[in-house]
Amino acid sequence: MKSKKKEFKNLIICVYNSDNMEFSYQTRKKDLQTLNGRYFDVIIVGGGIAGAGVASVLSANGLSVLLMDKGDFGSGTSSNSSKLIHGGIRYLGQGHVLLTRELLRERNYLMKNTDIVKGTDFDILIDEKSWKRSTIYLGLFLYNMMGHDYHLPKFKRGKYNYKGFKGYFTYMDAVTDDALLVLYNVITAKMLGAVAINYLEAKSFTEENGMVKIDMVDTLEGGNFSARAKVIVNATGPWIGELFSNYIGKKMENFKLSKGVHLILKADKFPYKNAIAFKSDIDGRQMFIIPRGDTVIAGTTDDFVTTPEEWSVKESEKQYILESVRRVFNNISEEDVVGSYSGIRPLYGKGDDPGRVTRDFHIEVSGKMVSVMGVKITNYRNASRKVAKQVGGLLGKRISTNELPQILYKRENGNDIETAVRNECALTVEDVIRRRVGYFYFKVDQGNSKIKEIEEAIGKIKNINNH
Repeated sequence: MKSKKKEFKNLIICVYNSDNMEFSYQTRKKDLQTLNGRYFDVIIVGGGIAGAGVASVLSANGLSVLLMDKGDFGSGTSSNSSKLIHGGIRYLGQGHVLLTRELLRERNYLMKNTDIVKGTDFDILIDEKSWKRSTIYLGLFLYNMMGHDYHLPKFKRGKYNYKGFKGYFTYMDAVTDDALLVLYNVITAKMLGAVAINYLEAKSFTEENGMVKIDMVDTLEGGNFSARAKVIVNATGPWIGELFSNYIGKKMENFKLSKGVHLILKADKFPYKNAIAFKSDIDGRQMFIIPRGDTVIAGTTDDFVTTPEEWSVKESEKQYILESVRRVFNNISEEDVVGSYSGIRPLYGKGDDPGRVTRDFHIEVSGKMVSVMGVKITNYRNASRKVAKQVGGLLGKRISTNELPQILYKRENGNDIETAVRNECALTVEDVIRRRVGYFYFKVDQGNSKIKEIEEAIGKIKNINNH
């Protein structure tokens, strides 16, 4: 049986490419037309990295799955991270050894098995306001060993002129396009049989004959729909608490939201090749400066907020990051700020310091709903496996998670805009610019020069049946 399953997956990889499987506005339209009254084993609400990973595992096990999101796939926290795939060296410093080891294992897997996770070197800067040299040496020694990098850390001076710092250590982590990683998983789930619909919002839940009926609304073009499932997975990120309360009728305890803000800066003044990790001299928070082609991403903040809607970037948050990064990027000015963005992190734990609340994920089972929070993009595969096991328990089915979730989709060479619209279900200009090609984050003009081309590609696919 295992060999047949492996052959089946290999067959999918061989037959699939961007020319023979459409996933577009027209696909979505057809799926909505057949949605009302359908029964699924599982409906996953939330099309970020957690929901996409769970959909992939469950679909690979032959379950009928609906994956839905009230916005675009990955439009919440999953596309507004630091865009790092990393073990989290600061988690090691906080004593989270097992979490760090798991994250490093997943980092290495994604670097090996995807084309959109790439290794990058970080310089971690040392001065009297930050870490002790001996502490970082020991931390990096353990970090490297757990990540199967057996080079001893070396303290360096002089290669780069980091003024005001005693020197630096260099270590390796990875970067990605986080939104595209989500899309790869969504499309993989679809290839395995899932129905995936963006811009579809869950409005209410009703228990009926041992199943849950979800009433839904199309947030793109209007229209009401409903479908039923034996199990609901709540993977809505910062909206987890709201969906939980909608279904259960009470507040989720120990659920917290932390806001992380990033600035997008022009890269032409950035004099360094490597990414940089250092501590802000304002409050001692660890900061990143990460070159990404035409831009540099700098951040991040870490402050509790009360609702998922507090995503706008305040002037005080912008100034905090600018003032912090001037320690290293000292000639930067407000004119070099291309844009900004924030992600609201869903956390589960106690305490008043957002930096101390655990970054490990938490699964809560209530009735027929399985809620998952605190999933980092780096360890989404492990979280997906554990959620899938919980779902299997509720369904009374054995769920195989060996080597899952895999990523079966890979973007073909060609016109990325056309591919995004025809094969990756981009429905709006923002879907393309922010979550398919990354112009918003990695280009100085943030994709403004491509808007007309994108609009034409979307219009063409929408009107395809009118010609």
